[in-house]
Amino acid sequence: MHKKQKVNFILALHNHQPEGNFPDVFKLNYEQAYLPFIEELEKHPTIRVVQHYSGILLRWLQENRPEFMVRLRKLTANSQIEMLGGAFYEPILSMIPDEDKIGQIKKQRRFLRENFQVDVQGVWLAERVWEPAFARPLVKAGVQYTVVDDALFKQHGLADEQLFHCYVTEEEGNRLFIFPINEKMRYLIPFADPKETIAYLQEIATVDGDRVVVLADDGEKFGSWPGTAKLVYQQQWLHNFFTILKENSDWINIITFQEYIQNYRPAGLIYLPAGSYREMQEWSGGYWRNFFVRYPESNHIHKKMLYLREKLNLLPDSPQKKEAREYLWAGQCNCAYWHGIFGGLYLNFLRSALYNRLLKAESVMDRLFHDNEVWVELEEKDFDFDSRTEVIVAGPDIGFILAPAQGGSLLELDYKPKSFNLLDVLTRRQEAYHCNIFEQAEGVCDSEEVKTIHHINSVKEAGLEQFLIYDPYRRTSLRDHFYPCGLEFTQMPYEQEAGDFVDGEYKIVSTAANKNAHIKLVCHGTVKLGEQIWPVTIYKDLSYQPQTGAIRYDYQIINEGKTNLEIAFAVEFNINFLAGHAADRYYTVPGHTLQEKHLASRGSTARVTCFGLADEWLGLSTTFRFAKPATVWRLPIETVSQSESGMERVYQGSTILPLWEIKLLPQTPWVLTFTQIISEKIREER
Repeated sequence: MHKKQKVNFILALHNHQPEGNFPDVFKLNYEQAYLPFIEELEKHPTIRVVQHYSGILLRWLQENRPEFMVRLRKLTANSQIEMLGGAFYEPILSMIPDEDKIGQIKKQRRFLRENFQVDVQGVWLAERVWEPAFARPLVKAGVQYTVVDDALFKQHGLADEQLFHCYVTEEEGNRLFIFPINEKMRYLIPFADPKETIAYLQEIATVDGDRVVVLADDGEKFGSWPGTAKLVYQQQWLHNFFTILKENSDWINIITFQEYIQNYRPAGLIYLPAGSYREMQEWSGGYWRNFFVRYPESNHIHKKMLYLREKLNLLPDSPQKKEAREYLWAGQCNCAYWHGIFGGLYLNFLRSALYNRLLKAESVMDRLFHDNEVWVELEEKDFDFDSRTEVIVAGPDIGFILAPAQGGSLLELDYKPKSFNLLDVLTRRQEAYHCNIFEQAEGVCDSEEVKTIHHINSVKEAGLEQFLIYDPYRRTSLRDHFYPCGLEFTQMPYEQEAGDFVDGEYKIVSTAANKNAHIKLVCHGTVKLGEQIWPVTIYKDLSYQPQTGAIRYDYQIINEGKTNLEIAFAVEFNINFLAGHAADRYYTVPGHTLQEKHLASRGSTARVTCFGLADEWLGLSTTFRFAKPATVWRLPIETVSQSESGMERVYQGSTILPLWEIKLLPQTPWVLTFTQIISEKIREER
């Protein structure tokens, strides 16, 4: 009599919502995926699963759906669910210091212990990003095992038949068990008929019965991904899957990670390369940290976090320091630091949420460092680690970062009472999926068939190809332009640029910080009209006095040539109040009437001495006051990106371009002064 072949099967789901996501999105995912999955699981008491909920989602459930927490607690107590830990705010571990890795994992373990009376031994790695050095901090945090994609095992050289076991790795003697996630199962479940999964498991089963197949993937694919609510629940895919697993329980052993470790030895020692799942490898160019190179906006948020983390280390332990650390940890949530199939970095409200948490951390630290005194700080530092010096200015009401080497531009401008960065703008750049946007816009890629999220090609509106505009430089603020006189209003006139100052390298002449902060920059460049070239020097000064909410900008432009230069000079600002078409966010131009006031509108207004943007929803406004009347152009910055539901247009900010037509006499400075004021905005009656 032949001994029956058997196989172990682990079903693990990762459930997460980003820090700062809309309440309605939490609610929708709960109703479409999290709740119905548990409801179906309760009907099958012999089915056992592993569940990971990020700390962000657990906190939302605790505050908004306590009855769901009770159900999870009962299933955990009955050993039907094995809870999987992780870093509380779901950071990519490679982007945060080891101390924060350990701290966030321990925080998640405490939460699970207090709410579910379990001492979790495993962790979910955000986006399944692995680096070899992780073993040490994970073990230091009390972790016994984790899961990574089988693609990394294959890169190591393992054959397919070797991917059905647990392995062990170490770092400085800290031993960690690692399970490979089966890629084929990720595509079978829940998109293929359950019988196909059973057939695949039959291929893997052995007489020894020591093999394990791991499906560890997003819980949202069970109801929240496009088309899956109908497939998984209305068409009863999940019910049928659980039923067929039970029918084959004589040879399919549904098991958990901890149970497998207790009953089977690891297949051997392994040292995996850095990486993630196959699609992430493609999006990042092979290495997750490449997102910091590809997207300077992501790099800036990350370096802002590291800068504040360094300041936090200077403080003695206190409840206030703990509060600041909690905000900083929340600012480490991974979702807005990268982009692939999900909106991520392209979603302005997710980036804004990270700045909000980081600025709240900074404000707590400000109070600890300065009490209630009037103060200002100025620091020259390589803030973003590009080997060029930035100038960081901070006060009780405003903070900003100036990049002399990047056109003397402003990278960040924070209004601290609202914990808001006004310059959180995303540059329009070409993405790989833009290559077939014309076909997608025509609908030729659409299909009613339920696909994995990596193969969705729908578009949310027609005509998206019209918005495929790419910026030749990063869309920061305080960039200086020269154009020929008589330029007609249009899109940003990149091809008409006559100067080389936009991305030119400004030098720091002097900095000072006493009762106020003062920075003086200079750039020697040229202006070219036709075949004639003029040497031109720009002196650009910034002054900030604490508690005024104002920055003053002073320019001196000198024609170093021997003939007159008639030219248009413009200063570019890019400001993001998050919503381009909302009625409570609009332009204000005293003395002028705009046909359209919303922030996605476009137009040119002449003879302007005062120009502003108002955000009644946030309660914030910024106003420019010009000593010399300007013609002000306004244009929206809109990107085309892919998300889990298809291609979409996203408002990323508004370009404000005040422009002056001037005559520069040789060796005679032309002087310009204007002020930017940031203040709280009272909601107006409508």
